[in-house]
Amino acid sequence: MLTNRQREILELLKSKPLLTAEELREKFGFSRARLSQLLALLIKQKLVRREGRARATVYRLADRRIPEQVRRENWELRQKVAQLEKTLEDRKVIERAKELLAAQFDIGPAEAYRKLQERSMDSGRPLREVADRILSAFEI
Repeated sequence: MLTNRQREILELLKSKPLLTAEELREKFGFSRARLSQLLALLIKQKLVRREGRARATVYRLADRRIPEQVRRENWELRQKVAQLEKTLEDRKVIERAKELLAAQFDIGPAEAYRKLQERSMDSGRPLREVADRILSAFEI
């Protein structure tokens, strides 16, 4: 169970990844002995890591995730990035088709988008596919 002071130290380390003992002492007004006690308990519980020696010592939050979790999180993030890139590319194509329709038929962008949506719903095709077809039809 953590004390309020230990929680405060952890919160500070979340906002600033590397802190020296001096910075922690200045922030909280602890004596060296009290700070050493609090940090020793956090280090023992593997919540904080000590790096360096003497005056070069810094403290940071320990990464408690196991390598498998990190790999899974990385994979999920890569999947999310790929999905976002696809969505962005879809939006670009849809925007180009919308602008082309608006210019060709002298209508506003909102109406052009509604026409794209209607065509998509009527044909049962994704909006991106309808936009692709419109762009390719106007290229010819």
